[in-house]
Amino acid sequence: MTNENNLKLDERQIRKGRPIGLPYQGSKKKISKKIIEIIKQNFDTNKTIYDIFGGGGAITAECLINGLEVHYNDLDNTITDMFQRVLSTDREFLKTLIVSRDDFFKIRDKETKTVDDNLKLLVNSFGNNRINYLYNKDISDIKHNLAKEIIKKHDTFTGYRKTETYIKAINDFKNKSYQKTRLQQLERLQNLQQLQALQLLERLQQLQRIHQLERLQKVSIENLEITNHDYKHFSYLTNTIIYLDPPYENTHLKGYSIDTFDSKAFYDWAYKMSKNNTILISSYEVSDERFESVFEFKKARST
Repeated sequence: MTNENNLKLDERQIRKGRPIGLPYQGSKKKISKKIIEIIKQNFDTNKTIYDIFGGGGAITAECLINGLEVHYNDLDNTITDMFQRVLSTDREFLKTLIVSRDDFFKIRDKETKTVDDNLKLLVNSFGNNRINYLYNKDISDIKHNLAKEIIKKHDTFTGYRKTETYIKAINDFKNKSYQKTRLQQLERLQNLQQLQALQLLERLQQLQRIHQLERLQKVSIENLEITNHDYKHFSYLTNTIIYLDPPYENTHLKGYSIDTFDSKAFYDWAYKMSKNNTILISSYEVSDERFESVFEFKKARST
């Protein structure tokens, strides 16, 4: 993408507070607030916004917070079902989503999974891929048990680093006698570094923000339309804003509900739809010369 931004963004107008959305691969949470502010500052927001590759719902949630009418769609009903489940549940349910390494693989290998099963896989997996457990085998039991103990004793998902339980666990680990070999010392240091971040609690905090969306942001979600269609289903649309975050060109689709994605056919469709709608596509690059770069996010990738 070029640096010749054709859309304006006054960053002073960006909503304060954390972004909201499921911890889902490919999520636009890191830039969702900026994307919606760009739409607000450059387009007619009396039009409905169609979030057609909605994924974890970060763009949809941001639309709701900003009082914009939005249609949330994703071909994979698993992800939209999880989003709705978190919206309608309570905080006590979120606590039950932490599972051990053994339970994770038992759930993963089930032939038929419930919405709650998929949420447990999402929250407890590495890179939110629902395939690999979040923590390596050497440290997984320690981190799983520590997270559960913090919730039980302190009833918190955030600020866990300041709890007595967390501080004691870290100090106890540090104070154990060092092993003799250099390799064992390095392994111990690596385990300590891994122990210091309880991603499980951080992900539960993300889910809690979705659950609190209506109450905290004073927005109505009763009329939110959620569908599970292929993007071509929306060919009938006119006079709308269509936000598209498709699988990127030349990238693997592991973890998604589809095995292949025809980028050329998608570009043909998007170009045709641009005749009667505002089309915004998020991508690392677009090879089709009919499209132009209008804004660039240089620091959108996580660590």
